[in-house]
Amino acid sequence: MVGTEDQFLTQDIHEEKAMLIVEQQLEKGTIEMKHDEPVLHHIPSGAKFESAVNMAHFHKGWEARGEVSQ
Repeated sequence: MVGTEDQFLTQDIHEEKAMLIVEQQLEKGTIEMKHDEPVLHHIPSGAKFESAVNMAHFHKGWEARGEVSQ
């Protein structure tokens, strides 16, 4: 058996919640955004995103793996 739906639940992150997550991580210094570029840079991993929703999903996955923020 490969797995059940319960084992692989994903969290739906809508735009408002994504912006909250991104804002929190900007305050912590985990994410940076240059004033002249609409790109979110996830400092610990080096990943870059133009979408707050994509960044929020990535960060939640990164946290789930047990990575440590700065």
